[in-house]
Formats: sequence, structure tokens, C-alpha cells
Amino acid sequence: MNISKFTQKSVEAVQGCEKLAYEYGNQQIDQEHLLVSLLRLEDSLIMKLVTKMGIQGDMFKNEAKQAIEKLTKVSGGGQLYISSDLNKVLISGEDEAKAMGDEYVSVEHLFLAMLKQPSRMVKELFRSYGITRENFLQALSTVRGNQR
Repeated sequence: MNISKFTQKSVEAVQGCEKLAYEYGNQQIDQEHLLVSLLRLEDSLIMKLVTKMGIQGDMFKNEAKQAIEKLTKVSGGGQLYISSDLNKVLISGEDEAKAMGDEYVSVEHLFLAMLKQPSRMVKELFRSYGITRENFLQALSTVRGNQR
């Protein structure tokens, strides 16, 4: 994963994961942290796309936060580390960007990578809200058109 290939918003989202893990007392940084971080970004494209798919954004974000609460907690701090599930998403975000002809990994590429390789809890959340790659791409095309 080459962080210099990430857009400013993607970097903010990844940094937000660490902050969330710390806030919730998780030692492992996971996809659930990335999902909430993407939804929390200022002027969040992902939140806009989720609502464009006909989903109540705040409800979805609250359920994503509840998923974080179910993750293993540790006391006394310790070294934070990225889970293999999250690592897969960060790496395949680059593949998503390339596939779309983009030079940089943006938030939608990270979300698409999460749709492609969701952790068990994220997969369940997407399924319960009917979020699929197809309807996400459809919502994205209404916002992005065919621009890179």
C-alpha cells in the first residue's frame, strides 16, 4: 500500500480509524473503524452516496458504530495494529482506483474495496441495508459521471 497514492480525504479516513480504535479501546484497527471514519468525514462523499441509495444515513452510521462496540476491547493501551481484513481493503483500494482509471485512491475506492472484501460484521451491515457494489456504483455515477 502506497499512502502517497491516497487522496487527502482517504488519508483523513485512514487516520480517523486509529482515533476511533483508540476511543473505543480496540487494539486492532478494523474495517468497521474505516466505515465509520468514511461516514464521519467532513462533507462525506460516502454519506452522500449512502443516502442517495435511499438509506437513512444517520441510522446506518449508528449501526456501524454499534459494530465497533462489539469488537474486542483492551485496557491499558498497547500497540495498535491493522487487521488483515482492513489491510486487504487498503491494498485493493489501489486496484479499484486503477480499474476506474484513477491515479489516486479516493474514499469511493476504499468503500468499493470494502464491498468486495467485507469483514463478517461489515458484510452483515451491508446486507441488512441492501448495499451492493452495483447500487453503490450507480449512486456514484450520478455524482461523479464519467469524470476521473
